[in-house]
Amino acid sequence: MVSQRDAALLNSFYEALNVSDVDAVLELCGREVEVYMPPEVVASVAPRGHRDVGEYLHGWFDSWHAYRPEPEDFISAGDQVVALVHLRARGKGSRFEIEEDVADVFEFEGGKISKLRLYVQRDTALEQSQAG
Repeated sequence: MVSQRDAALLNSFYEALNVSDVDAVLELCGREVEVYMPPEVVASVAPRGHRDVGEYLHGWFDSWHAYRPEPEDFISAGDQVVALVHLRARGKGSRFEIEEDVADVFEFEGGKISKLRLYVQRDTALEQSQAG
């Protein structure tokens, strides 16, 4: 079972993402936070630390006309939490909406997010986390 503290932290994280508030997102993350993205989606070095993650998020938000990840459930997976997320988005200059069920896997340290892994496939996230 996910602790109330972790659930509240993650709800705040997604609320900040939904309003493109990079400073609020970073406030919820440890100084050396690491973000890992699936290689089939992004071919870049994973950002690490507030500065790199902040720059990454600014660029990410700039590429979307609309970006709204809505957490549906949080699943405890040992020292990780898997967030099952319904994503609605539309890229800048695009008429096409994206609507996907995805997952994010979080690790925490000192009451803050220390690692985040983004997954396009929920099954992959659940298998690769300790929930699988």
